[in-house]
Amino acid sequence: MSLLEIKYVPRPPTLGQGSNLDSMILPEAEEVPHLRELDFCVNADFVHIENKYGTFICEPHLTFAKQVFPSNPGDPPPGGTYRQNGGEEEYEDPYVGDRSMDEHYGGSTIMAYDPLFNWDSERAAVIGHRLPIRPITSPSVGTRFSVRILGLNVQAGLVEPVCGTIGTRFSVRILGLNVQAGLVEPVCGTMCLYHAERREKASEDFHFQFLPPQWDGESTSPDTRAIFSVDKESAALCLLVQLEKAASEESVNGIKPAVYTRKDPPTLTEKEAARLSEWAQVMPFREPFAWITIPLFDSSVTGGVGGFGAAGGGSSGVGSSGSLGGVGGVLGVEGGGGTPGSGTSPVVDSNGMRVPAYELGGPPVQIDIPSLNRAKECYTDDQLLDPKKKSQKPVRVSMHFEVERLPGPAGGGAGGAGGSVTPQSLNSSGRGVNRARSQDSMSSDLDDVAMVPRSLSVSRFLSGFQAIDFTDMVRAEPFTRLVHLLFVYPQQVALPKKLNLFVRTELRMDDLDIQRPSVEAIFPKERNGPMLRTASTQVVQGTRPALFHDEVKIQLPAAVAPSHHLLFTFFHIDLSLRSDRPKPVAVGYAVMPLAAALQAFKGEVNLPISKDLQPRYLQESTKSRLTYWEEGRPIFRVRTRLFSSLLPLSDRLRDFFHQFDRHMLEAPLPREDLLEAINALKTVDVVVLMQFLYPLLNMLLCMIGNGVETLQVAAFRAMINVVSRVQLELAPQSSAPMERSRFLVHFVDFIFDDLGRNQPPVYPGLSNVWRSLARSKSRGFRVGPVYAEALQMAWFVLELVVKSMDLELAQVPQGDEIARLRLEDEVFLCIRQLFECLLAEVHEKADSDPPLAKSLSSSISFFCYDLISVVDPPQVFELVGLFLSQFVGVCPPMQHMFKLHFLRIVCDHDLYIETPGRGPTEKNYLTTVLLKDLFVSLDHEDPSQRSLAARMLAFQVAKHEYDARYQQPELKLYIAQLYMPIVNMILDEVETFNTLGVIQRRQILVVMLTVVRNLDSDTLLKSWKQSDVRTRLFFTLLQQALVLFQHNPQLMAAGSKPRPPSGSKSGPSKAASPDALLAVEPPPIPMFSDRVSLATNDLLDEMARGDAKAMLEREQIIRKVTGGAVSGAKGSVSLRDVLARSRMSPKDAMALLRQNLPPSASTKLLLWESSVAAWCSLQVLEILEKFSDMAADGLVATDYACMDCLTGPLSVMLALPQPMSFWEPFVPAFAEMLRLHGKAMLDGPPSAAATAAAAAAAEAGGDVGGSGGGSSAVGRGGDMLLKDLFGSLLRQMAVRPEFIRKRALLCLLLLLRNALLHMRDVERLRVILTVALSEVLSHMRLLHSPSPSPGPTSRSSSVSSSAGGGVSGAAAGDLVESVEVEKLRLSLEELGTEDKWFQLLDECGLPSICLEIVVEDEGEEEEEEEEEEDEEEEKRERDRWTWANVEETQDMLLTVVDAASQHEQLMEGLKTSNDKYAIVESYYILAQAYGHVPDLYIMWMLHLCDAHQEMNQWAEAAQCAVSVAGIVIRGLQIASQELVWDEEHLEVLWSICPLARHQWRARAFSSQSEFGASSLTVEGAVKHLQMASNFFYKAELFHFCAEMLALLLPLFRVRHDYKQLTKTHNKIASIYENVEQQETSPIPFKDACYYRVGFYGERFRYIDGREFIYREPRDVRLGDIMEKLKALYDARSPDEEPLQIIQDSRQVDPSALKPNLVYMQITAVEPVVGIGEDRWLGRPLEPPIAGTPTFSCFFFDTPFTPNGKQQGKMEDQWKRRTLLYTQSTLPSLISRQPVVRSEVREYSPIQCAVEIIESRSFALEAEMASQLGDSGAAGAAGGPAGKKDPAAVVAAAMAAGSGPLQLPRLQTLQRLLQGSVALQVNSGVLGVCMAFYQANPQGANPRAKEPEKLQPSELEMLTAAIVRFVVVCKRAVVVHGRAVTEVDRDFQEQLEQSLEDLEKEISAFIPGLRKRASAY
Repeated sequence: MSLLEIKYVPRPPTLGQGSNLDSMILPEAEEVPHLRELDFCVNADFVHIENKYGTFICEPHLTFAKQVFPSNPGDPPPGGTYRQNGGEEEYEDPYVGDRSMDEHYGGSTIMAYDPLFNWDSERAAVIGHRLPIRPITSPSVGTRFSVRILGLNVQAGLVEPVCGTIGTRFSVRILGLNVQAGLVEPVCGTMCLYHAERREKASEDFHFQFLPPQWDGESTSPDTRAIFSVDKESAALCLLVQLEKAASEESVNGIKPAVYTRKDPPTLTEKEAARLSEWAQVMPFREPFAWITIPLFDSSVTGGVGGFGAAGGGSSGVGSSGSLGGVGGVLGVEGGGGTPGSGTSPVVDSNGMRVPAYELGGPPVQIDIPSLNRAKECYTDDQLLDPKKKSQKPVRVSMHFEVERLPGPAGGGAGGAGGSVTPQSLNSSGRGVNRARSQDSMSSDLDDVAMVPRSLSVSRFLSGFQAIDFTDMVRAEPFTRLVHLLFVYPQQVALPKKLNLFVRTELRMDDLDIQRPSVEAIFPKERNGPMLRTASTQVVQGTRPALFHDEVKIQLPAAVAPSHHLLFTFFHIDLSLRSDRPKPVAVGYAVMPLAAALQAFKGEVNLPISKDLQPRYLQESTKSRLTYWEEGRPIFRVRTRLFSSLLPLSDRLRDFFHQFDRHMLEAPLPREDLLEAINALKTVDVVVLMQFLYPLLNMLLCMIGNGVETLQVAAFRAMINVVSRVQLELAPQSSAPMERSRFLVHFVDFIFDDLGRNQPPVYPGLSNVWRSLARSKSRGFRVGPVYAEALQMAWFVLELVVKSMDLELAQVPQGDEIARLRLEDEVFLCIRQLFECLLAEVHEKADSDPPLAKSLSSSISFFCYDLISVVDPPQVFELVGLFLSQFVGVCPPMQHMFKLHFLRIVCDHDLYIETPGRGPTEKNYLTTVLLKDLFVSLDHEDPSQRSLAARMLAFQVAKHEYDARYQQPELKLYIAQLYMPIVNMILDEVETFNTLGVIQRRQILVVMLTVVRNLDSDTLLKSWKQSDVRTRLFFTLLQQALVLFQHNPQLMAAGSKPRPPSGSKSGPSKAASPDALLAVEPPPIPMFSDRVSLATNDLLDEMARGDAKAMLEREQIIRKVTGGAVSGAKGSVSLRDVLARSRMSPKDAMALLRQNLPPSASTKLLLWESSVAAWCSLQVLEILEKFSDMAADGLVATDYACMDCLTGPLSVMLALPQPMSFWEPFVPAFAEMLRLHGKAMLDGPPSAAATAAAAAAAEAGGDVGGSGGGSSAVGRGGDMLLKDLFGSLLRQMAVRPEFIRKRALLCLLLLLRNALLHMRDVERLRVILTVALSEVLSHMRLLHSPSPSPGPTSRSSSVSSSAGGGVSGAAAGDLVESVEVEKLRLSLEELGTEDKWFQLLDECGLPSICLEIVVEDEGEEEEEEEEEEDEEEEKRERDRWTWANVEETQDMLLTVVDAASQHEQLMEGLKTSNDKYAIVESYYILAQAYGHVPDLYIMWMLHLCDAHQEMNQWAEAAQCAVSVAGIVIRGLQIASQELVWDEEHLEVLWSICPLARHQWRARAFSSQSEFGASSLTVEGAVKHLQMASNFFYKAELFHFCAEMLALLLPLFRVRHDYKQLTKTHNKIASIYENVEQQETSPIPFKDACYYRVGFYGERFRYIDGREFIYREPRDVRLGDIMEKLKALYDARSPDEEPLQIIQDSRQVDPSALKPNLVYMQITAVEPVVGIGEDRWLGRPLEPPIAGTPTFSCFFFDTPFTPNGKQQGKMEDQWKRRTLLYTQSTLPSLISRQPVVRSEVREYSPIQCAVEIIESRSFALEAEMASQLGDSGAAGAAGGPAGKKDPAAVVAAAMAAGSGPLQLPRLQTLQRLLQGSVALQVNSGVLGVCMAFYQANPQGANPRAKEPEKLQPSELEMLTAAIVRFVVVCKRAVVVHGRAVTEVDRDFQEQLEQSLEDLEKEISAFIPGLRKRASAY
């Protein structure tokens, strides 16, 4: 058996005329060797080497199920399943998971990575890659069109191109001919192509005729169709139609010729019709009747077809009705689509690929010609070009044509240079590899060609007349059929008199006998008629000169002799005779020798006309005896056109043929004539060389293989010169060395045959002569330019050598095994030396001539490739080793590229897998060298070489995976074992892998996954046992594979960045992000997707180019991208090219490219990307399962820290979006991993801090922060894993598909159970959960605008007042929680529902034991102590793993979700209003929610502190700093660190910030947690205490400032930091100086102002109708806060009303307000220190205790009168007091608190008076008590003044003695006394008396002024207040008198006098005042 099987394929039948040798040629061919070669090259069977270009049988494709990924609710719903079958798209209902992939979870990863793997396109990337071509079966036809007559409806079929040129083809038929006068006589005609510029015919004539219907027994011509062809469409080409009828005269039948031009009468009479019919039956000769030219490609001409087939389009011509589909020009189409003058869009196939115009065909186009031009006289070429100059009337004959474009070839096999295959041929079935076949095998193509006659469509094509294209003779292409024709055109005869002339033409072999009949060599007008001896022209009546337009087609003899000639006879016919058949009379003769006609392709000869003819008229002696017209002047002009493939037009080539014949027949030693003829071939015109290329090469090879050395060298030089000139003729000079001429490829692949020509193999002689030439060059001898040409054409010579070897191998008897040819030692030595010389040239030319070096390297590579199939492997491996030895290691880029391409070519061989090793121990030699050099290439400094190496590796593995021959499991295992070394190499040199680009890493990783997938367990186990370091690296690569192939459709579609984090200050943890494993780098060029293969991107690019519908949109995108730089470009522009030149980021470029894709392409891209991501994840999961089972069985080492081989890929896997098909197998696998390795997965190396804490706890012998006793069972390395896994599962729980959400929730519960079982510290677990949830929420959309009809699950996210804060007044709309948050909330609510879990376990195929406590039986031999410990451990586990514990964790997580939602709502309000209070409250809400996580609590408190600083709220900022300092100190205390702070110090902080007291006590700090406690350091405590001190100082709360600094003193003392001690003491001293100044100031100190703010109006939304207490700095007045709040909340649109301020403080009735307005009420309030129960008033005026100014109750008063007025007389003035209770005290962590409760109290006028008097008494008494206490005068009273009643303090001071006093603030007391004792008429105490008492009442008791309005008790209460007031004033005057000096003695006297006067005035209303005062 031979791999390269020789196959003989019969040639297909010819598609034209004269394709076979006739009887004149056959006898002579046996005697003329060169004719035998011509006949062999044209008629012999094709000799094709089967599988020369390789074989690839594609495996049927897998079905890609549409992967349903987690998505947002706004994403489109999951679609159906996409399947590609035969180029068609099928969609099925979606289902979960892919179909069964044998024992694997998913399909092969590389098949998903490269779903459009195209063997041909990948191989085309090789330098100098060769592609197969279709055999050239007939001459080029270019553009074809056919003419059909009388409406015979036969459509043109699909025909193979007869040569390389592919043009445009048309089918034209004549639907009918209508004669207005009536068709009563036969009308004949011809049709041909006419070139107007050259004024000559472009094709031969096609003959047709129309017969009258009344002629019985006869019909129209059987030839109804003609096929014409042109090379190139030109406006000068037109269709020339000429009509003729029976020759006649008016005198004969009495009918004038004007009957066909007249208008009236329009028809013939019966008599006229009868005469014409009778005459036509007897007249055998014809005369010109009418003619017309129809432009074919000139769109500017409206009189014909117009722009049919042109690129532009234009007017449609007469009678046109549409446009021709599929072509750009416009032509009349009956019933066709489109409009005249409008072009059509490019046609694309199902894949979006543009279909070339020559493959489309098109609907027929119908043209009406209303009239023709009359041929009354002889018409010339000028008249043909401009018919408007004719003076004759038009002939009233109309014709109806139908022109149809014929489709092009099915494949472009012979299309371009080198026979490149078009994308349509590769993707004819949707994909280039979609059907199982041999891609490069030409057997199917040859069979198709051979079956041409049996094809219905082709048979219809052959049924028409194949008109010869005259340009074939000047086309530089080889002849593929034997034709030997001569076309003769008589032009003009100038006789001296007018005659009715016609010319008869005949071919004669000699001139011996005039009466002998001429040769039957003239073709008849009927296509199938017999050959004729003579042919006659039309009759030209009575003109001088006579002009003819006839064509005579003559078959020439093969060998032209001198006696062969053409004889022209001129006849005159008398049409005036009334005879039945007029007899012509010969009037002259003309002779033209054939030798003269065969000297040129076309010529024109003027001949004399003799009056008579004698025997031997060719001899000069006879010519002198003849009589000539016009004295022998040449009066007859004739044109000839030679069309022959036997007779070259070059004399040198004819001479070579002659010398070759002599050499072959005589066979002597080579003569000088032969050598000269061979050398003269270099001067032959290249067109002639190409026409006779194949026989010429065969002749030269015959002499090389069977000649002496001199002849071999000459023939070799000539052959190289010929093929070089042919190569350069067809390819540009710059790319000539890199391309293969399709004609030379055709010769090698189909024509060359040693066996068929009965010659010895040519490869020994060919190799020897080239070896000699190369060695001469290497030794320094001059070899001329032929050596350089030989290097350029090395591929041609080497392929000839291989085919010659294979032809010889075909003669060897074949067996079952593959037969190989063992070369003789001498021949192999010759080839080896030639190989070495060529390698040396490659090295030399790499720098001087890179194109030539590439071509030569490619030729050598393919030579080795071919030899693998023919020659014995050891000999081939010697050549391969010789090549690689020249390129060892890392070479320069050019040489390294040669090596890679060499390996790529050689390893693409069909026997690559079956090749043996070079040594006895090697398994596969080619694989060994391939992997070794590819890995070396990955470390090359040139990025292109690294990219090429990675792509080669992916190509090789993909080829094996797709190839149907290697689908057996044992073969897959064998291939995987072959490629396993590359995985080991990467693990050994992972640094090299990390330096690669993203695309290269993807290619290598997909290869690794495919190899591992096909390996067996034993091989994997052996690999994992080698080294734990390599094993870790292996699983690290798996993590990179997951990241590199991740699929995130949400990010691709939106392209948005993550929202600002809400759970962490710096965003998500880097450990949780998979990007930490990959330094993401932008792709080098913009691509549709760098996650799929280049083949897929190329197809998408083509689809984007060919999408006709998106053309306009693409142009707009290009115009936008380039700024209009290419706006004027026409046609299809590659968007990728434009984007590559534009300055765009890769991300933006990719987005535009994706948008530019057609819908079908976009769907496929998403399908491919999702499939490769899904299959990659499933493959990694499968590997993890294998490793888990092996580790559980103890087969591999399990000492990995935290089982990072499992945990690393698991964390990355869950952090990425995974489809539904992944979750189905993942849940059971995850549960099994937790069962086997649950404790080990959570156990990891502890951090340094945790290790130190554990050591300290061990020394102390106690339990460090644990809740379950004993030491921790889980290391700190597991905390990171838990956080990552929890975060990933929480993220998956918020997705749309319910299938994924439920399984993610189940996995979270399983993980939670595992953590609770193995973690002693439950609080630490909750901290980890909270941190994970925080990161998830930070990247989640929490709110969205509700739909018009919100679903029942929509949940409003308004902030509850119980959360500790209000909301922004300018909310951003009625936002509700997003669906993601709702699903997350639903999942967390289901977390603690025990009943639902067992049903879900059944759905996932898991046993219920997964959620139960199972203690395995350890055996009966265990000791009793161990059993007791196990029982205790089991009990502790059960205590931790309870549903109650799960529910507590659930509540904690739901609280965090609520807080995040509320925070987001407040932040959304900032988009419409700059409400800084909302910013503060948003931070406060999150700080409260994350209170159990110290780090998060501290972070948000610091954010809150910053917000307060921006608002200059220093007291609140200080409160935040105090809270942070307290939590840090508390955490340090729980951590059992040696601290100087104890509970007393914490009490100080709690007294300052009481709001945080409960949080600090309830928070559990974990000493061993790696999360949530990183900020708990001593330095952090010091920092925040100093911050609090600074903020208190700015707020002028100096008492608190000093206490903060005092907390730092113990720490500095322990540290012996005397510098800081000194500095701190100095600060404290300075602060107390400020305290003294503050207290001695005459103006009372007030730390802040308080205001009540109410909001009313729908625009305030959630705070509509709510009230808040604002704490503002003490310098902010009522007007200031009004302006401030109005600026914040008055954000409105122009059509909205402004904000209204309610001026008074009365109770607001919302129903009385206008609904379309918004209102705000601002009222100043006063704080209430304590609420007493005495009477109704309480004690609002009790002075605050210094250092504790915190308030939770506030009040304000509103005066009113019974008559409705606000103000009135004192006796009628009432007052309404409103008490407001806030949620927490102020100052607090936030500057405003919502009012949670309010009370309203009304005071009567008497009560108001009592309050006025008591307030003054209380003020005086409090001031005296304060000053007396500070001066020490109340020492006898005991204790500080602030701890006792002020009255008791004053009384004790007065009782102590009457000595002088030292009051610190005497001026304050003077001011109060002056305002109290001065006489006042309408205010003060005297005014009260005048309002309520009768003056000078009778009796001892006071009387009311209006007794009916006052109760006695009320009057008594007022009297007591006045009496107390007088007593206090007396005491104050006494104290003032003891304190004043002599300077103020006058003032003291005035006070005493005023007091006495006041007492007298009051006594007039209250009798016995002095007595009452003394008693008091």
